[in-house]
Order: sequence, then structure tokens, then C-alpha cells
Amino acid sequence: MSNLSNPASAQNLDSFLEDTTVTGTIDSSNAISEILFDVPTAGSLDLTFSLMLEEAGLASKNTFGLYDTANNKFFEIFAGEATPGSTLSASITSESQLLIGGMSYDLAGPVTFYLSRNLRQSSETFLSNDIYSGMPQALMYQGEGEEIRLNDLNTPLTNNDYLIGFEDRKGRRSDKDYNDMVVLAQTVLRLPEPSEPAIPSNDVTIPEPSLLSGLGMMAILGMAKRRTA
Repeated sequence: MSNLSNPASAQNLDSFLEDTTVTGTIDSSNAISEILFDVPTAGSLDLTFSLMLEEAGLASKNTFGLYDTANNKFFEIFAGEATPGSTLSASITSESQLLIGGMSYDLAGPVTFYLSRNLRQSSETFLSNDIYSGMPQALMYQGEGEEIRLNDLNTPLTNNDYLIGFEDRKGRRSDKDYNDMVVLAQTVLRLPEPSEPAIPSNDVTIPEPSLLSGLGMMAILGMAKRRTA
């Protein structure tokens, strides 16, 4: 079995996942076509990214990150110097803020993933749901209870966990092995703690007995008037 931090040479995505899956099966038969993370309505969506495999000749130039689908902005998670075993955490808050590495960025809408060699050139930037010449640019999987080996630990995958295997060449130029960058994204929705109930105040003024009698009589008269009407 391969250690995800030190993957075997020239593995395609299927063989890599076969070697690193402890229980269950992850292969092209259960790939999904799109992953979108919405801004949560409350609390924050915490994401942990783990770089699992990178078998690209352009590994030192490839970057991976989040793409805001509403305002066409890119937010880097792994730079070219990142290596398998690297991890990074981020959060999307209900205030439409993306928090990465101590920095805060405004979000306009749902985010997905990108791989790029040069963000200034669209021909070298790919989104995870791109399809060219009938071929997806990334193979993606949502956890269904499988267990994988991650940094020497058996790690269960839930439906809040996602595997993304990217190609860094477009369409027919692709070698279709989807191993140029493989990332595990684990998500946790953290809701705010419920607020404490208000503490009753003891500073309540009790009317004098004579005033209470008067108020009671007024209430009775009011009821009588409503009934009569």
C-alpha cells in the first residue's frame, strides 16, 4: 500500500485510489460532475485541503485553489512548491468571507476548484467542472463511507469529503490519467452556539395593594364593556 505523502511513481488516479483505499471502492463508476460550496446561511463552512498526489511534469508551476463562480475570482490554496502531504485550512463564513492563511476575502457566490499554470492565460486555467472534447478536466468523488490511508492514518470519508483529480492539459492533449494534482477536501459546517436564555430580573416593582384593587376593577369593567358590545 502506498503512503499518500510519498506516492508511487507515475500512478494514474484509478491505480492510486485502488492502492490507498482501505475499505470500499472509489473509481470512475462513482465520479460526480460538479462540486459547489455555497456561502452558509449561518456559522461557517470549514475546509481542510490535503495534497495527496502530484505526478505532473509541470508540478512546480501548477497551482490549485478555489474559484468564485459569481465574480470570476481565484483564491490559491496550494502553490507550485507544495508537495504531497501538504495541508491547508480555509473557512467560508455566513458573512460571505473566505478566510485563508490569516487573510480575508469577499465572496459573491458559490465556489468550486481550479488548477492553473498561469492565471493570466485562460488556456492554462481549468475549472473542476470543465469539459473539453467530451472529456472532463477533473474526476471528482464524494465520500460514501470509504476509508483511505492518509498520512499513515486510516481516514473515513463521509458525504462531506471530496476527492478531486485534475488534468493539466486540455481535451485531446490530455493523457487522461488525472494524476497531475489530486486533492482531498474535507468539510465541516460549524453552526453558532445557541444564545443563553435571558436571566429574569429581580427588579420588579410590585404595585401597592390599593392600586392592584383599582387595576382589577378596571379590568373587570373593561371585560364587561366588551361583552356588552
